[in-house]
Amino acid sequence: MSVYKPGKSPYYHYDFVWNGRRFHGSTGLKAKREALAFEARVRSDAILQIREREPITVDLACGLYQDHAEKQTSWQTTRYILQSAIDGLGAGKLLKEITQLDLQRHFAARRATRSNATINREIETLRAVWRRADDAGFDVGDMPRWTSLFLRVAERPPRELSLDEEPRLFEAMRADLVDVCDFALKSGWRQAEVIGLRWSDIDMHNRTAQTRIKGGDIVRRPLTATLIAIIANQPKVGPFVFTFVAQANKSEVVDKKGRRHPARKKGERYPMTKTALRGAFAAAKIDAKIEGFRFHDLRHTRGTRIVRATGSLAAAKEALKHRNIKTTLRYAHVLDEDVRNALDASESRTIPEPKREAKQKG
Repeated sequence: MSVYKPGKSPYYHYDFVWNGRRFHGSTGLKAKREALAFEARVRSDAILQIREREPITVDLACGLYQDHAEKQTSWQTTRYILQSAIDGLGAGKLLKEITQLDLQRHFAARRATRSNATINREIETLRAVWRRADDAGFDVGDMPRWTSLFLRVAERPPRELSLDEEPRLFEAMRADLVDVCDFALKSGWRQAEVIGLRWSDIDMHNRTAQTRIKGGDIVRRPLTATLIAIIANQPKVGPFVFTFVAQANKSEVVDKKGRRHPARKKGERYPMTKTALRGAFAAAKIDAKIEGFRFHDLRHTRGTRIVRATGSLAAAKEALKHRNIKTTLRYAHVLDEDVRNALDASESRTIPEPKREAKQKG
C-alpha cells in the first residue's frame, strides 16, 4: 500500500524506498484519491532528484568525512582506516560503482592480519563515510548492506595486569615512558586522552583536568594525589604534559599527503605519540615475559580494580566515562568472588552437612 492512515491522524501518509533511500511523511490530505496523486508527485520528484545527484569518489568521500572526524580523539585510528579504504577500493572509484562483493573482498583481505573487532571498526567507519556522502546529496548508488559485513567477536573478560606482572612491566619499561604508562594505569583514561593531555587542561587548584573522550565530548575528570604527583613530575617542554626522549636523530619528512613531520634530535624531548609508545611498550612486555596484554588493558586493569575495591559498577562507569552501563558490565566477573563469599556466609554451620555416600574402594 503506497498511502495509509496512521491510527491517530486524519490524513493519509506516504512511505516508500527508492534506490536505497526512504521517503515518508504526511500528504496533508483526507481523500485517498488526492493522497495517491500527491504520493505520485513526491515519488516522481524523488526519482528525478536521485538521478541528478552528483557522483563522488572514494577519495573525496573520505575527505568529506575527515572534515567531521579529524577533531575527535580517535582521529589517528580513523585516518588509518580511511587510507586503507582509499588504497584497497581505489581513490578514483565512484561510491555508486562499489558493490557488496567489492566490500566483502576488501574486508576479507584486511582480516588476514587483523582481529574481527578491528575489522568491525573499519566497517563502521566506512558505513559513516557512505552515509555522510549520501546526506550531503551525492549519488552513492545502492546503499551497501553493512550489517551483513560485520564479523562475530567473541566475548571475553577484560585482561588485567596482575599484581606480580605490574612491577615486572614497569621495571622493564624505558625510563621516559614509565610515567605516561603509570598515569594510564592509575587513571583508567584512554590512550588518546593521556597522550593529548595539555598543561592548559589542568586545574591544580581544584585537582581536575578536562579531556576530550571518545565521541568528541569534553568532560572534567577528578585527579587523585597520585595523578597530580605524576603530572608534577613532568618537564614542561611544550603544550603537552607527556613527552618522550628521542632515541635517534631523524630528518624532516613530508609524507604522501604533504604533511610535514619535523626532524628530531637524539636526547631531546618531543610530544608523546602512539608510535613512540608502541615499540617501547612491546619491548617491555617481552622483557617482562608478559603475554596477551595491550596498552588499552591498562584501562581494563583500572576498571577491574575499581569494581573489586568498591563493588560498584556505577563507580567504574563514571571513572572510565562509559556512555552505556553495558560496556561496564564486562567487569562484572570481578563480583563473582563477592557472590561466592555471600553464598558461603549464608550457609549455617549449625546445620549438619548432609551424609554423602562414601566412594567404594575398587
